[in-house]
Amino acid sequence: MTVSGFDTRPDLFQQRPLERLRYTVTEANLLRHLDPSPQRVLDVAGGNGVEAVRLARLGHEVTVLDPAGAMLHRAIETAESHDVADRLHVVQAGALDAPELFRPHDFDLVLCHNLLHFVDDPGEVLSAVIAPLRPGGLLSVLGPNSDFEPVHAAVRELDPDRALDTLSGARPAPVGALVALLAGLGVEEVVRYGVRCVSDLLPSLSDDPGFLADLERLEVAMADRMPQLLTARFFHLVARR
Repeated sequence: MTVSGFDTRPDLFQQRPLERLRYTVTEANLLRHLDPSPQRVLDVAGGNGVEAVRLARLGHEVTVLDPAGAMLHRAIETAESHDVADRLHVVQAGALDAPELFRPHDFDLVLCHNLLHFVDDPGEVLSAVIAPLRPGGLLSVLGPNSDFEPVHAAVRELDPDRALDTLSGARPAPVGALVALLAGLGVEEVVRYGVRCVSDLLPSLSDDPGFLADLERLEVAMADRMPQLLTARFFHLVARR
């Protein structure tokens, strides 16, 4: 897909450090399981296509599904600027439309990142997005970890009262509930990772490249370590259908 008339070259790797860490660690977790040969990927609610373009740069064929046309326009722009427009496709629709838009077995990998905490029925959405996933294919689910909030309030904000409030207030569905939903849908072999185990707790984040490179290596190493992954900023589930 092509769109003409763009004068700037968006850079995937010029996000703010915390954003870049989220993308980098999530990708590192996923690559532990993903076949390196070209895979067919569906990025549900993929927005501006940053994750899609990163995967396309590795040789995978990626379809971004999102209801926001402006975001899809940005995804195409980014793909063109990184010479992967031939491997990135966009479809303007919602997650629940996936079973009607795609055939069973159309994809080897489905990404469902930062979506489930916005919907009323996570099970309905998960059922829809795995419909075009082939048996043996991978599902990647990323979302905010509710167990991070009290730690952040106490350690970073120095506010134990707020930490207590977060323990008793409304919280997103616990990770265990999502794992149970996945099992009911026939998606098992779930591996849990943490994304940004410590970075959000630092009093400040230096922009020194050497420091950021060391922090990135630390975060990747911690992603599968207990107990650090349990209180990471984001949970990351990688499962096989």
